[in-house]
Amino acid sequence: YGDAELKSLDKRMLAEMLSERAELRYREREEMFGADVFREVERSVLLRNVDLRWMDHIDAMDDLRSEIGLQAYAQRNPINEYRITGADMFDEMIAEIREGTVRTILSVIPREKAVQRVQVARETGEGFSGQSRRVIKRPPVQKPKGITVSGKEKIGRNEPCPCGSGKKYKNCCGANHGAQ
Repeated sequence: YGDAELKSLDKRMLAEMLSERAELRYREREEMFGADVFREVERSVLLRNVDLRWMDHIDAMDDLRSEIGLQAYAQRNPINEYRITGADMFDEMIAEIREGTVRTILSVIPREKAVQRVQVARETGEGFSGQSRRVIKRPPVQKPKGITVSGKEKIGRNEPCPCGSGKKYKNCCGANHGAQ
């Protein structure tokens, strides 16, 4: 199309033309990869875009939260402003995800060598009932009691008093010794 032809098109016709081109390119990519492989490519591209944009969105929301209090100086309710601005930022994030995903899918080309999925995280099995693995609990480690200069065993403040009263040392015989 030349400049004169593009200027003569109205918005509706231009949108239809671009949609047709995008659909044609999409079908070409699907034929290049094969339908099943292309679905996997779509999934991975979408997940990557969501992951990147979501992390950026969370950082931006933290920045907004720290700055939103200044809206009170402008006689605005900071809570309402946070809600409105946060919703706008979320809508913007969704639009960026869509645009980035479509742009990547329409420009992706196949590799020579097939990419294999590898498991990165290990399964722990914790928190699930009926787990096949037994969790081995280790007994708690006890600290050795300290030895004082005179060679006698140092009594901890929260241990039972050696006089046999049943009270803690700090509330019985240790109460007179202050902070030792």
